[in-house]
Order: sequence, then structure tokens, then C-alpha cells
Amino acid sequence: MIETTFVKRVYEGDDDWQLILSLLEKNNIRLDSAVTHTYAIFHENRLVGTASTLGNTIRSVAISEEAKGTNALGELMNELMNSLYEEGYGNLFIYTKSESAKSFEHLGFFIIEQVGETVTLLERKPNGISSYANYLKSFKTTHTDIGAIVMNGNPFTLGHQYLIEYAASNCEFLYIFVVDSEHTTFPSDDRYKLIVAGTSHLENVYVIKGSDYIISDATFPTYFLKKPEEATLIQTELDLKIFGRYFVKSLGITKRFVGTEPYCETTNLYNGQMKRILPEYGVEIIEIPRKESDSEAISASRVRRLLGKGNMREVKKLVPQTTYDYFKTVQGKKVIEKLKTSVSRH
Repeated sequence: MIETTFVKRVYEGDDDWQLILSLLEKNNIRLDSAVTHTYAIFHENRLVGTASTLGNTIRSVAISEEAKGTNALGELMNELMNSLYEEGYGNLFIYTKSESAKSFEHLGFFIIEQVGETVTLLERKPNGISSYANYLKSFKTTHTDIGAIVMNGNPFTLGHQYLIEYAASNCEFLYIFVVDSEHTTFPSDDRYKLIVAGTSHLENVYVIKGSDYIISDATFPTYFLKKPEEATLIQTELDLKIFGRYFVKSLGITKRFVGTEPYCETTNLYNGQMKRILPEYGVEIIEIPRKESDSEAISASRVRRLLGKGNMREVKKLVPQTTYDYFKTVQGKKVIEKLKTSVSRH
């Protein structure tokens, strides 16, 4: 009798859905709430493994005890990777428990960075991160006093502009890295263009579109971590280690500028991690008070709230003219309508 093994995509509500959740639980893993596709591998109609995806990241991978040591993981990953390549992704990433990293190395993945014995980030391209580091070198300046800012700009505000202007006047040359994530209200390309437009008056500033190597909190997985605050600390450490090891080295960065954060505890934690980790790579952290309007710090979240309420008069006080003009475009109006719909639902 021929034994049958097959992989299929599974949807919430399918007969096999609870089996997947149970398998994950046995492996002390949760199904990441952000995933868009979930796959399962069956042997003789018994579930023996599962994995899910979000964009070009693979997550929530679990193999049953009976299938460990077999080729089940390889077959599952092969099917899943082919699907992602068909979707047009050029490189694939896996966040996993460090104890499982070897299994993925055997399948042709390469370690980018890890946080102790907790989390390891791997990629499919053999020279992905080193190629990106070489790409960054093409932007290298001859200056020695070099600053950097990493931002979402969701959307670009007068607060962002103030931080950049301050930083640009306190170093010889400044790089702005724009987080390249579609898990934001404003599309990645639009955020990048708004930052370029809002800084065009500064001659010593260069804006670089982010990459998969700037880890967004919107895409960082928490499915194998027990506490939310642990996830934030690990995500930021992983992000900062990559920044220090590759970005700093390629561009000769000596300073990183950041605004104070009066509202968001996650960003506060990030700033604390920055002060702890980046000096190890020779980077000075310069934290400056946030720009205020009407005794309240200007923030992108504040602008999004006002847009959702249709209060353009107040929005105009908080954003550069270049951003305000964008809100009048077809694309800008689409985003505002989504924000208004979101407000009306709540």
C-alpha cells in the first residue's frame, strides 16, 4: 500500500482548523493573529505539520512529534515557499525560536541575527543582508559626523520635520530610513515621497527607502513569546543589532536621533533599548523633546485621528504644506475615507 502525504491551504472554519490550533498549542506556539495564509501537511490523512505566512515572512511553524526526523518540514516548506515565490516575493524570512534555527538552516535558510537563545531571524537569500549592506555603501558620504533617523512618517508631520531639521543642524550629514511596511495607514511609497518632499529644503539630508531589514513592530511576530512586553524588547533588540551591525558599518553612522515619546510605551521601550545597544556600535543617541501644538505633542496618530473626524483645519496646523497637499490628491482622499470609515465603525 502506497502511503500518501500532501500539503493544502487551510482556512479558519475548516474541519482541520482546530487540529492546527491544537498542534501549535502542543508546541507552545500560538497562531499569529496577523497571518494571511495557513498551510498544513497531512500524512495518511493525519495532520503532521503546519506553517503560516504574512507577506514574505513565514511564521507559526509546528511539526508533530511523530513527524519530527522525517521530511515533513521540508515538504511543507517547499510547498509554502513556492507559493510565496509565485506571489512575486524575491526573498523569504523566518522568525523562529533559536532552538529551531538549525532545522531551517538545513532547508537552505541563512541566519541574519539572533537575540540570545530566544529568537533567530533567517532569510532564504544566501547573501541577502550582505548585498543590502553593499547597496547602502553606494550612498556613503565623505563626512565623518553622520546622523541617522528611522521613521514611519504615517503620515509625515511638522513633528517629524522638526526632528529632521534639528538633526540636520547637529551633524554634517543625515540619513533618513523610511520603514518599508504596508501594514500602515499610508502606503509605503506615499510615506517615502512625503518625507522626501518635506525635507527637500535640507541639503545635507538623504532619504533611503527602508527594507525588510528594518523590523517593523507591525510585522514582528509574537506567537512564540509569552509576554507582550517581552516581544517588544526582543523585537527592538533584533532591529537594533541589525542596524548596528550592517547599517552603521556601511554608512559610518555616528549618531542616531530620536524624539521623546510622551504617549507610547512601546516607543519608550525602544528608545531605552537604543541607548543600551547602539553605543556598543559606536553610535551616540540624541533624544530631543517632541514639537508641540496647543500644548500637545505633534504625532502622526493625532493627525490620523483628526483626519478620521474630517477636521482638516486642525490637521493643517500639524503637517507641512507638502503633506497637506497630498491629502487633496486621489490617493490621499482614499486614505482619509478609510480613516473616516474606521472612526464611524467605532
